[in-house]
Amino acid sequence: MEKRKYRNKTLMILAIGIQILLLASCKHDDLTIAAPNENIRPAADFVKNNYEMRLFYAAIKKVGYIDQLNGAGPFTVLAPIDAAFNRMGIYNPSDFDKMNVDSLRKVIGYHILPRKLRVSDIPNNGIDVRYATLSDAELYVSRASTNPNGGAENELYFSGSEVTRQDVVLANGNLQVLDNVMKPNFNKTVQAWLAEHPDYSVFVSGLKKFNLWDQLATTQQFTVFAPNNEALKNVGITAASLNEMDASKYLGDLLFGVYILYDRHFFVSDGQVFSIINSNGAFNYFLKNSNYYMTFGGGKQYPSFKLGYGLVLRPGNGPSDSPIKAVTSEIVAKNDNLCSNGLVHHLTDGMVTPDQAIKK
Repeated sequence: MEKRKYRNKTLMILAIGIQILLLASCKHDDLTIAAPNENIRPAADFVKNNYEMRLFYAAIKKVGYIDQLNGAGPFTVLAPIDAAFNRMGIYNPSDFDKMNVDSLRKVIGYHILPRKLRVSDIPNNGIDVRYATLSDAELYVSRASTNPNGGAENELYFSGSEVTRQDVVLANGNLQVLDNVMKPNFNKTVQAWLAEHPDYSVFVSGLKKFNLWDQLATTQQFTVFAPNNEALKNVGITAASLNEMDASKYLGDLLFGVYILYDRHFFVSDGQVFSIINSNGAFNYFLKNSNYYMTFGGGKQYPSFKLGYGLVLRPGNGPSDSPIKAVTSEIVAKNDNLCSNGLVHHLTDGMVTPDQAIKK
């Protein structure tokens, strides 16, 4: 009887021991079998296997960046989604065949940094922090991380394009997903950009008439809110009326200088960042050679939630200075035109009528 009890007890111990070993072996298997992970791919392969980035992959393939982006790195890839290319009229990989390869290579190279840049590496609440790219041109990063009330924020923009997915880890760097394609105009001044776009021809003529044109070819920095011909027509300025205008009778720094912000380099997204990190939610300034006061602000406009901006002009900055005109613009594809000496944004309406700018 005692032998039988001893044998049963021994068998029970062995059974429990075997169960423990089996459980341990299962746990060991779970630790050693690698689970599928999108992040272990190098940059080009990751883009290739992402259904939202088929056009970006077609572009990097077209310009010959595939092998380089699958190399050692490190890289930070700023990858626009397909919808971003669609907004520019690009829907199929074959659309890239219509473009100049060298120019396309520069633009795609502008979306690649020869370093690993995490969000945490970017200064808190930084505006237009600059980083080098494969195209040898600098891009500008703005980050809203905290607000004046102490709350945490998490918005990031590369040259005006919002990052919608941050810090995707790659085998040879990381990737930031963009909602828009960045639009650098390499070695082209604000003046040259405006001169090439006939839709702003009346604006260009006005700048020339009031001696505001030549400065736009210098190395000084500008942010230009450019009204197209239709926008100026709304405030009574046409090519014909401008030609008949006696410049000596008008305040040129108001009539056409109102559209120029000097010594600043602001993307539309910077207006959104200001709305988060500034207590007043905007950037305010006096027009050059004038007491007139302008407010530049921006944000995600309801109900589209697209990035737009607004301008408000006042006769001064006092509490009794009521707005003269307020204009908003949210045509994403026409804003954030980056030039060598600043930015050009499309403006949908004029700010000042000729009568409001007559010298007294």
